[in-house]
Amino acid sequence: MGAFEGRHALIFAAAPEQEYGYIRAFLAEHPSALIVCADGGLRHARALGLHPDLMVSDCDSLDEVEGREVIRLTPEKDDTDTQRCLREVFGRGCREATLVCATGGRVDHMLANLSLLEEAQAMGGRLTVLDRQNSIVLHEGGRQNFIMPAAYRYFSLIPLDAVLTGVTIEHAKYPLRGATVTRAGMVTISNEATDPVFTVSIENGRALVIFSRDLPRAL
Repeated sequence: MGAFEGRHALIFAAAPEQEYGYIRAFLAEHPSALIVCADGGLRHARALGLHPDLMVSDCDSLDEVEGREVIRLTPEKDDTDTQRCLREVFGRGCREATLVCATGGRVDHMLANLSLLEEAQAMGGRLTVLDRQNSIVLHEGGRQNFIMPAAYRYFSLIPLDAVLTGVTIEHAKYPLRGATVTRAGMVTISNEATDPVFTVSIENGRALVIFSRDLPRAL
C-alpha cells in the first residue's frame, strides 16, 4: 500500500473539459492528493502542470503514457480505464477519491462513471464525482447528514433503484416525511438546504445526492 494508504486520490477521466477552476480549488484544499490518470485524463493533468503518481491506460484515446507508475492495459477488456484506476487506489489503501473530467462528452461514459459511486462504496471507500457545476455522492440508504457546500445552491436526490421508500428530508426548503420516491415523476429535484446541515433518510434503496449550481448567464 505504501504511498497510497490514507491519502485522497484525484482521478482524471478523459471526458472533454475546458474549465479547470474547480479542480484548482480542489487541489488548494487537498495539496497532497494522489494524482491518478485514466488514459486521456493525462491531457487534463498536464494542463494543470501535474505529474501523475499513477496512470492506467489502454492507449485508445492517448498514445503517450506518463507517471511514477504506469499500468498498461489492452483495449479489449471488461472494465474501463477509470474503473481500474478506482480499483487500484482503493486496493492500495485510499478510502477517499474524487473523480474529475468524467461527465462531459459521451452519455454512456458519464453513466458508467456515475456507477463507480456504488462500486467505491462496495470496496469500503467513498467517491465524489466533481465537475464545474456539480458535486455528486452516493446515498447508500439509512440516515445521512450532509453539509451543504457553500459553492452550491441546490441539492437533488436521484433514485438509483426504481423505487425509494421511507424518504425523509429534513432542514430543507421542500421537506419530506416517509415518502415514496420513484424515478418516474421525481419530486426531489432542486431542493435547498435551510440549515448548514440537512438530513436525508432512505429506508429502502440507494440514490445519488447531487449538489449543483447555475452558471452565470452570458451578457
